[in-house]
Amino acid sequence: MAESIAMLKLPEVAEVLHLTAKASTPTSGIGVLVINYNTAPQTLRCLESIQQSKLLPDWVLVLDNASASDDYQRLLQSALPPQAGSLHIYRSETNLGFAQGSNVLIDLLLQNATCQRIMLLNNDAVAHPDMLGSLDEVLDMAGDVAGLAGGRMHRLAAPDEVDTLGIAIYSSLMPADRKTLDDIYVGPTGGCCMLTRQCVERLLALSGYCFDPRYFCYCEDTDLVLRALLLGYQPVYLDKLLAWHEGQASSGGGYNPFIAYHGLRNTLWMHIKLMPARLLWRNFVLLLLAHILMVGRHTMAGQFSLMWRVYRDALRRAPEFLQERKQLARKFQGSGAAPGVLSHRITRRFYRSGYLRLVLQAHPVFKYFFSSPKA
Repeated sequence: MAESIAMLKLPEVAEVLHLTAKASTPTSGIGVLVINYNTAPQTLRCLESIQQSKLLPDWVLVLDNASASDDYQRLLQSALPPQAGSLHIYRSETNLGFAQGSNVLIDLLLQNATCQRIMLLNNDAVAHPDMLGSLDEVLDMAGDVAGLAGGRMHRLAAPDEVDTLGIAIYSSLMPADRKTLDDIYVGPTGGCCMLTRQCVERLLALSGYCFDPRYFCYCEDTDLVLRALLLGYQPVYLDKLLAWHEGQASSGGGYNPFIAYHGLRNTLWMHIKLMPARLLWRNFVLLLLAHILMVGRHTMAGQFSLMWRVYRDALRRAPEFLQERKQLARKFQGSGAAPGVLSHRITRRFYRSGYLRLVLQAHPVFKYFFSSPKA
């Protein structure tokens, strides 16, 4: 079953705009991929920042993921010709999500034989002028063993504050944005990540997809990074500011049921598909405690039905992911990954620092205790 899902044909999208640079420039071999969903102003801002890069990409591919007509038309009418290479805007009549939407753009980009770097950038991010050049250089220096690289993203609204330093996985086996250098780096987030062509092609050969399309959005980047690690890649972290990030613009911003549902459901699928049995058993009590706390948190907030849907939907497809787990285990043998590669990437803390306080502050029962006293 898993093989048939992995080999599903990618959905077709229509190219609706193709703009080329007026003057030819030295080629970089870099393609940048951006997904738009009802956030044309952010996407246009992102595209403008890419064109301010010191190292310009040869291709910028944008997928409009079935946005509303007004947003879609604004994107088409306001897009400007690139400083180098070409800009391609595609349109999907259905919302493919970040995972499958990215897969479609990756497939289109790989049709260019000279493309050697694939840059994924969230549409609500603003690229630093050094982003492309820095990531391209660090991948060159690291050689084939790296496969993918990322670095610092700061908050757009507070440029000195960290948004993410990549992905971390904690002793509860729950992934999260890495907020401090003290936490162990697992790999880059999908919101600001450069991959080598070789890494992408090996992921496609392994699974039939780059991002798991069943995830739709959230945790699909952690899934990709874990597969890369198990293939023997060693993702690179560059402690340098690469982009400023608005955060969750397409999904409504802040914490909401959409994010909670996809984040937890997809984490369950990732554990079933990829997490080594030894790690699951060793950290079982902490993993169970994490789930108990999440159910309790949402129940107190009147969202028990949301948790019911998460576990129901995750378990419905559990046999499918278990079958894929067996197939991947055979393929990972002899991949060159060091024994216990994932065990060495676990941060010895239940979850990221400050998370419990953040949860309590958001709850009406406890937020009073964290509020500043009035004068």
